[in-house]
Parts: sequence; C-alpha cells; structure tokens
Amino acid sequence: MTEMTRTDDHQLDVEKRAQAPWSAWADRMAESSAVAVIEEVFPSRRNSPAFRVEITRFVRMNLAAMASTCGASAAGGRTDRTAMREFGKWLAEQGFSVRTVKDAYWVGLRQTLNNWAEAGWTGLVPEGPEDPEGLAGGGVSGELISAVTGAALDLTEAGAREATTAHDEATAVFRTSGETRRRDLVTEILDGRRVDHTGSLDTALGYRMAGTHLCVLVDAVGRERAEAALKKAQAATGASDRLLVPLAASRWAGWLGHSREMSAQALSRMRDALNGTGTWTAVGGPRKGVEGFRRAHDEALRVEKMRSVLAADRGCLCFQDLALESVLLNDVPGATAFAAAELRELTAATPRADRIRETLFAWLSSGSRVVAASELGVHENTVRLRLDAAADVLGHGYTDRRAELLTALRICRALRAERLYRAAVEDARRSPRRRDDSLAVRD
Repeated sequence: MTEMTRTDDHQLDVEKRAQAPWSAWADRMAESSAVAVIEEVFPSRRNSPAFRVEITRFVRMNLAAMASTCGASAAGGRTDRTAMREFGKWLAEQGFSVRTVKDAYWVGLRQTLNNWAEAGWTGLVPEGPEDPEGLAGGGVSGELISAVTGAALDLTEAGAREATTAHDEATAVFRTSGETRRRDLVTEILDGRRVDHTGSLDTALGYRMAGTHLCVLVDAVGRERAEAALKKAQAATGASDRLLVPLAASRWAGWLGHSREMSAQALSRMRDALNGTGTWTAVGGPRKGVEGFRRAHDEALRVEKMRSVLAADRGCLCFQDLALESVLLNDVPGATAFAAAELRELTAATPRADRIRETLFAWLSSGSRVVAASELGVHENTVRLRLDAAADVLGHGYTDRRAELLTALRICRALRAERLYRAAVEDARRSPRRRDDSLAVRD
C-alpha cells in the first residue's frame, strides 16, 4: 500500500483540492453527483434551487471526506460525523423517509466514482513538472484504485449509518412534538380526506381553520429560513395565525389565518415583504374555511409551477396577479401559438414593440386614449401614433378582436417576447397572406 501513503504533503494536497470551493474538478464532480441524487432520489424537488444548493453542499462535504480518506491511508481517514448527522436530520425535517437517506448516499457514491474514473482519478497523483497541479491523473495503479474504491465504500457505509441514526432520532422528536401529526393532518386536508372543521382539528394544528387563509410556499433550506419568511408575511398582513409544515411535493408550505377579509393594501405589503426575503415564494388565496385552506395551496402550487416559463424574474408569485395566466398557460405551446398569431410582429423583442404592446393593452383595457396616456405618462398624440403603428401590423379592423388581443397581450406579458416572436415568424412562413406584412415595429 505504498502508493496510498506516498507523502503527507500529497495527502494534504488531495484534501486541499477536494475541499476548496474554487477547485474546478471538485465542483464539477459535486454538481454532477448532486444532480443524479436529486433526479433519482428526490425528483419532486428537481425545480427547487434551494434544495439543489443544499444537496450539492452535502455532496461536496462528502467528496472532501472521501478525498481525505483516500489520500491518507488504506486504514481510512477522517470522517465528519457532524455533517453526516446534519444530513439525516435535515431530510427528516423535510419529511423524507429514512430510505431516501441510504439511497442518496449510494447514488452519490456511484456517480462520484464514475465521474472520478472518467477524469482519470484526478488528484490521486502527486504534482510533477508536466502537471504542476497534479490534475492529469496518469499513472494510477489498479492497486491504488482498488484501495480508493474500498475506502469510499467504507466511508459511504459509515455516512449512511450515521445519517440514518440521526434521521430516526429527529423523527422521534417530531412525533413527540406533534410535528409529524400536523404534517399528516395537513396532507389529509389537501388530498380531500378531511373536509370537516372541528375544534380538535384546530387544537392539533395549533391553527384556526374557520378564518380566511393565505398559503405561502417557500423554497428555503431548513425551517429557520422558511419560518423567517412566513413571519415577515404575517407581520405585513396582520395575520393572527401561522402554520408551517414541510411537504415533499411543495417544499415548505405555510398558511396565514385571518379573522377578517384582507385588503388589497395588505396583500401588496405582503408581496413586498416576501420579495425582500431573498427566497422564492408562491402565494395562493385568500380563501375561506377548510376548503379555502386546500384551495389556497392549490393556487400557490399552480403559480409556482409557472415560474420556469414566466418572463419576469420575481421572487414572489401571487395567484391573484396571475389567475388568468394560470388558465391560459395550462397549454404553453398552444398559448404561445395563439398570442403569436394574434400579435404577429408586435411580439418582437424590441423597445419599440414593447411600447406599442403596452399602449395597445392600456387602450384596449380602458377604451380611452386619454386614460391610456395618463396611465403610461405620455401625451395623447403619442398614444395615437403607437396605435396607428399597431394598425399597420394588425390591420385597421383589429378592434373587432378586442378580447382576443387583450388575451394575447396578457400571454405576451407573462412569457418571454423571444419565445413569441419565434412562433410569430414561423406562423408567418406558414401563412402566405402575412408574408408581405411590414415589420413596422423595428427600431
């Protein structure tokens, strides 16, 4: 086993490169392994940036421990029991079963070893004159690879064992504290198994179901950050009740209970407060009673699922702002084709096209050039000129399709203009009657 103990300096070099967050090869391995773990073990969280960051962090720590172990000796190296236990507790807190702990470790190991082998066992060879950073990986013997693999297996077994124990301990605490019971009750409400409001339900949840509810989905790592975001929303709206549970399908799910109707001003304050938390949130409601509790969650989930196609990079998405879009975008390709066909070249991603679209939307919504000019902060003549430009593209009878144009403009506002413009160009190619249309909205 001489190759496993070449020098203490080499061991430190391997460990240093594996632990350093700026090490390109370690970052690539950690990212690839994290993606595999999420796709195979936690597919419900594949669209959660916060979850991906946390999984990658744990993978990187495990990679550093593996490099330390493999670079130290065949007898093993150092292991970070604290990180292993933290991982198990975190998954228990998120509501994942103990089986996922073991699966995550073994999927991560498989992907890491595959990547390491493809990279030529980077970091296992001391620096040389032609490889000053020791990254080439050439000259690694079969004996060394066998020892590395064995040490990695031992480390994974130890990590899975520690994390599983921590998961079991945390789960027991959650059961004792009522956390598991609250999560189970919320799940029963959301899937329709529990529809009646009783005093015992309020007591078990620590939350009154008779009022008006807002649901806030929070994409955050750990209860502390999710709780902080929900508290800010509570302060902004003056909610009397607050409930937070981890739901695997929708990350952290929080509810705010109000005894009275909520004002538009309160909702606006809540939106601003959530945008200031630095986390992705989605809000549904307000809705009343047990059915409203469930419906508010459904609404929040619907707008959260729209995030990947929306043009605006908003931290907080509110169903009240996007209710129509949530219906229109159930079929994104169909909605895109519809808007592109209606707006034609007005879908162009140019400042002038954007101004014409906004003017057209304001005028169609209000029916008045004076009101549109006031809303846009421009002169009435400017509104007239922009509407004339719209008519050049859409045809002078475009006002006969007021409802269709308003719908198309709402879709265009929600989606990225580039997507619609590509669809409009394709539609023009298929429609000979439009080939001679002037691209009147170019800068």
